[in-house]
Amino acid sequence: MRPKERDIAGVVIAACVFAPLVACAPGAQAVPGESPAERDSVPAERPVEVAPGLVADRAAREVRIVAEVACDRGWLEQAVCKAGTREHESLLVVEAAPSAIHAALLLVGARPGSPGGWTQAADGAVSRVAPSGDPLSILVRGAFGEVPLSDWIEDPVSGRAFPADAWVFAGSRMRPNTRSMGPGEHYVADRTGSVVGIVTFGDETVAFREVLPDRAEVEAPAWQARAGRLPAPGTRVELVIRPRGRGSRP
Repeated sequence: MRPKERDIAGVVIAACVFAPLVACAPGAQAVPGESPAERDSVPAERPVEVAPGLVADRAAREVRIVAEVACDRGWLEQAVCKAGTREHESLLVVEAAPSAIHAALLLVGARPGSPGGWTQAADGAVSRVAPSGDPLSILVRGAFGEVPLSDWIEDPVSGRAFPADAWVFAGSRMRPNTRSMGPGEHYVADRTGSVVGIVTFGDETVAFREVLPDRAEVEAPAWQARAGRLPAPGTRVELVIRPRGRGSRP
C-alpha cells in the first residue's frame, strides 16, 4: 500500500461504505482505504456496490455512479459535485460521498496522488503546483448514448475545446477534525463536495490537470457548460470513471 493509501486507511477503513471488505470504527466518518489483500478478496468478475448508486467493476475497470444534470449553462467551477454543495457551478451532482468514490477507484486499480494548488506573491505572480495521480477517463451515459464529460464543457469566448482525458485521481486530502466534529480526521472533499474539479480548490477527489485559481481577480473564468449540448437539469445519467495509462493496477 502506498503512503497516501495507508494514511487514509489508518484513520477509518471503509466498511461503512462496503462492509464485506473491511472494518469501521463505531461512530466515525467513513473514509477510503484498501490493502492488496482486501482488494484481492473480491472476485474480479463481480462488480462491487460500494454505496447506493456507486459500483466498482473490476472486470470492466470502471467506476459507475448515478448522477443528475445540475447545470446546463453558465460558468463552472466543478464538473461533478456532491449533492447539497456546489450544484450552482457544477455540470453533474451525485449522492455518493467523495470518499466512497475514492474507495471505488482504489478497487479498480487507480492510484491517488495529490490535488493541485496555487499561491500569489506580493507582486501578483502566481505559482502553480499541478495535481498528481493516475490519469482517468470520464464518460457520461444516458438516453443520448455515451459521451466524454469534456464534450459538455466549452470556452465560448476563445472557442477552445476542453481537453479530452484531462483528469487525474488526486485523492483529496485528510485533515484533523474541528473540535465540533470530535476526535479524528476527515476526508476534505466529503465536506466541500469536490468530486471532479475544474477550478483548483486543492481538495478535489478527481482534479483537472491544469491549475486554475479560484479567484476571478487572479485569473478570469473560462469554462462554461456547453449550452444546447446537455440534457435538462434533473436528467438522470450515469457517470463512468476509468483508470488509463501507466501506473494503474490491473
